[in-house]
Amino acid sequence: MNIRSLSDEELVKQAQDGIVSGFESLVRRYQPRCMRLASGILNNKEEAEEAVQDAFIRVHANIDSFRGDAKFSTWLYKILYNLCYTRLRKKKTFVDISIVEDRYEDRVLNSADCDSGVKILEEKDITEKVAQSLIELPGRYKTVMHLYYIEDFTVDRIARILNISASSVKIRLYRGRALLRDIVAKRYGKEIIQ
Repeated sequence: MNIRSLSDEELVKQAQDGIVSGFESLVRRYQPRCMRLASGILNNKEEAEEAVQDAFIRVHANIDSFRGDAKFSTWLYKILYNLCYTRLRKKKTFVDISIVEDRYEDRVLNSADCDSGVKILEEKDITEKVAQSLIELPGRYKTVMHLYYIEDFTVDRIARILNISASSVKIRLYRGRALLRDIVAKRYGKEIIQ
C-alpha cells in the first residue's frame, strides 16, 4: 500500500503503534502548510522553522494522547498556533504581510477577468496598502483574519484551533474588517475602500 494514499487517521494510528514512517509521512504532508502559517504569524523564517520543528516534536511526544476528537490537522495547527504566540509574546513581532501579497498577486494574475496590466497593477497597489495596514490590527483580529483569508480555514476550524466559539470567530472577523477598513481609510483615503 502506498503511504501517500493513507488517511491522516491511518498515519496517526501507525505513529501511535511506533511505525516511524507513519509519523514521517504526517510531517511531510503538513510541514509546508505549517511553515506558511508560522511564517504568517511570526514574520521570521528562522523563528517559523523553529516553531514548526517544536510543534512536530510536541506532536510526536503526545501522539498517544491524540484521541481523534478533532482532525489531526486541527490538533497540529492548534499546537503550532500556541507555540507561535508564545514566541510572539516573548519577542513582540508582527505578521508577515508578504504572504498576503503573494497569494493575492497569484489570484489576480491567474484571474480571467483582468483585462489589462494596468488593472493588475492598481489592484496590487491596493492590496499592498491593505496588507501594510493589516499589521496594525490587534493580534486577536490579525490572527483570525490571517487564518480565514490567507489559510482559507472555515469559521468552525478557526474556532477549534483558537479554542473559542464560532460566534467569537465571526465577531472577530467582523470587527477586524471594520478596523482594517478604518485604518486603510485614514491612511490612504476613503476612495481605496469603495
